[in-house]
Amino acid sequence: MRQKFLTVLLTLFFTTLISVNPSFASQNNKLIDKLIKKGILTQKEADEILAEEAKEKAESSGDIPNWIKKIKISGDLRLRHDTQWREEKKVGATDEKEYHRNRERFRLRLSLKAKTSKTTEVGVRLASGSGYQNTTNQSFDEHARGSDIFIDRAYATWKPCDYFKITGGKHKNTLLTTPLTWDPDVNPEGLTENMTYKISDMFSLFANTGQWYIEELDLKDTSNTDPTLFVYQGGVTVKPSNGVKVQFGATYYDFNHFENLFWDSDLLDDKTEFAGFNDSYGQMMIFDMDERLLNKFECTEFNVKLCMKDVLPVPVTVFGSYVKNASADVRRLVERGVDPGDSDPLKLLYYSNYDMDSGDPVDLDELTFDDRDTGWMAGFSVGKKKKEGDWYMKYFFQKLEDFAFPAVFVDSDFHGGGTNNEGHFLQGSYMFRDKIQGKVTCFATEREDERKDGKKDEDRIQVDAIFKF
Repeated sequence: MRQKFLTVLLTLFFTTLISVNPSFASQNNKLIDKLIKKGILTQKEADEILAEEAKEKAESSGDIPNWIKKIKISGDLRLRHDTQWREEKKVGATDEKEYHRNRERFRLRLSLKAKTSKTTEVGVRLASGSGYQNTTNQSFDEHARGSDIFIDRAYATWKPCDYFKITGGKHKNTLLTTPLTWDPDVNPEGLTENMTYKISDMFSLFANTGQWYIEELDLKDTSNTDPTLFVYQGGVTVKPSNGVKVQFGATYYDFNHFENLFWDSDLLDDKTEFAGFNDSYGQMMIFDMDERLLNKFECTEFNVKLCMKDVLPVPVTVFGSYVKNASADVRRLVERGVDPGDSDPLKLLYYSNYDMDSGDPVDLDELTFDDRDTGWMAGFSVGKKKKEGDWYMKYFFQKLEDFAFPAVFVDSDFHGGGTNNEGHFLQGSYMFRDKIQGKVTCFATEREDERKDGKKDEDRIQVDAIFKF
């Protein structure tokens, strides 16, 4: 009885010690051999202890399921001080006034990616903010109330071969583009196909297509009339030498069924929604007296990007973008009955169609209308921001007219977001540690056409501390 008790005790001792300190497992064979020689253990009892050890080791290695091991978790936290100086002329005022605003803000993003097979990946990203498509910022306000977390991305990607992949869900915008048309925070919803074909070491072709959903409407007795966007992009990548890469891209945006967007009277107190006139985004979304949208968007964008790495002492990138809306037609808006009752920003166009002396309508064929349908951007960047000690600077100038592109998708920071703006962007950053970055961004912007509303110049400074994990 005493021998059996000692055997059980030794077995518990060895297995417990091995589970607490796995490094002990490499030494237990010698100890067991000595116990056998002294007659404390038989060979059979020793084999049982070793078998129990192997079982414990197998169970401990299975504590983390394989599906968890396949998940990659990452994220970032950005703390921001945001200051705006804006010149405005309020309705009924006789002079302009400068407004000053300070905000403390943060952005939190948490990403999970799982490689579910050799050809598929599933991803989810959560983000802070108010839920709007082109910003994930959350201001410090409302007496320190809790902040919301939204699903920023939820997608699945299938890549059957090296040159083709298809992604479905709410996913990253993979187009060759700039914030002139797409804010980096906008994650399209629908399907995207990406194709790359390498012709030689110098030339390769790429094509990106998308079938994206914009709005789901509750329309009776109709079908297939929801506003959607079909994207077609083609381009070429040229690598004339090591460290030099040039990309050219042309994109066609076909916005379908926008005329089915209605002014939702329930949203009049919240002018941050897309379906309605939205002066906070700086664009005339024009509706007729039957509450039907009159704007049309059929846009073409051209992009060029030159990257030079290991050629100069620091990496340099030069880029440019141009966009035009072929369906922007101010004359058509006037012909279809747009007046001050439909959209206050068009007062000037409305009154321009009447003879101020006689009060009689003027023949539209005698008038010249500016369709305000184009936008462009040009800039460069110097440096990099990957590891401790790196620095980076970026500058561009952009000009974006009213109807060049839907305002809710463009950069939300430039002139407060939206279209009908122009100005300068300057940004500098420094990597204090491999995953800690300090950044300062400056905007000097103004209304491209000041006839639209009272908002004039706007200067803005953002100071960021970014922590990645």
